[in-house]
Amino acid sequence: MPEAETINATDVVLRVENLKKFFPVRKGVFSRVRSFLHAVDDLSFEIRRGEVLALVGESGCGKTTTGKTLVRLHEPTDGKIEFLGRDVTHLRLAADKKWFHSKSQMIFQDPFESLNPRKTIFDIVSEPMNIQSEGSLKYREEKTMEILKRVGISPPDAFLWRYPHELSGGQRQRVAIARALVMNPEFVVADEPTSMLDVSIRTQVMKLMMNLISEMNMSFLYITHDLAVARYMSNYISVMYLGKMVEYGETEEIIQNPLHPYTKALISAVPVPDPEFKRKSIQIKGGIGKAIDPLPRCRFYDRCPYAMDVCANEEPQLTDVGNGHKVACFLYTKKEE
Repeated sequence: MPEAETINATDVVLRVENLKKFFPVRKGVFSRVRSFLHAVDDLSFEIRRGEVLALVGESGCGKTTTGKTLVRLHEPTDGKIEFLGRDVTHLRLAADKKWFHSKSQMIFQDPFESLNPRKTIFDIVSEPMNIQSEGSLKYREEKTMEILKRVGISPPDAFLWRYPHELSGGQRQRVAIARALVMNPEFVVADEPTSMLDVSIRTQVMKLMMNLISEMNMSFLYITHDLAVARYMSNYISVMYLGKMVEYGETEEIIQNPLHPYTKALISAVPVPDPEFKRKSIQIKGGIGKAIDPLPRCRFYDRCPYAMDVCANEEPQLTDVGNGHKVACFLYTKKEE
């Protein structure tokens, strides 16, 4: 695969079309495949240079699987992933994988688990450069200190030869961010990077990532279950439920004018620091289910307070209802007969 082409600020960095990722469910004495878990089912979206798309939803809805599939930690079941104008859905050659992983990275949720405890901070941050055979040892050391300083680990030479257990949670996450950004990637998946941190340092890490996105002009997929964080971090929001995208649009449009009942329920659950403020509560039924061989109907049917007959017999499609605001709900796309 040739080197990446230079793209304009308005060009698409990542385009996803009908992405699916199913996991086999094995049962019985012989562990035969009896069914499939539809973790990611028919997702389509795009992310442009310098933009952040927030993927929100409950635990178990497929957010992390989506992120891992996009950076090729999972092999897609179906669909197409286009990165910098090239089809990277199935990377077979080692050279293609090396090129792709030099341009795309992932920041994992738990800094305690994602950093090797047997390696020094220098070894951890410089590993991508080692894999890509970039520069000499002196160059890698200088580059590691430069990125550590950039993410707020200062003075970097005082941390270079320490081990992860010698750092605080916030420092560990900064090291994880440094490792992801040391190769100046075009695209980064951030999987709830602040959820394991103390509240006192979450804002610091979020501000750090916002500054780096602006300075380095990267594209981000920011995975979170917190709509307040999504509002702060993203240009666009995509709401997922049981592997499906149920709503998509510009961040303020989604926050101010939610359409899907699930999105409304999520927003109604966000606390407002004003005792005088009254918000209509959206009551949904039961708990989140499992997307194992789901029926061809609305995934939210069993929990929706507005469910209609058509919802039980047909699956709603994501439809643009104006200004790029898309929703998969028969309340807006099809009236009950």
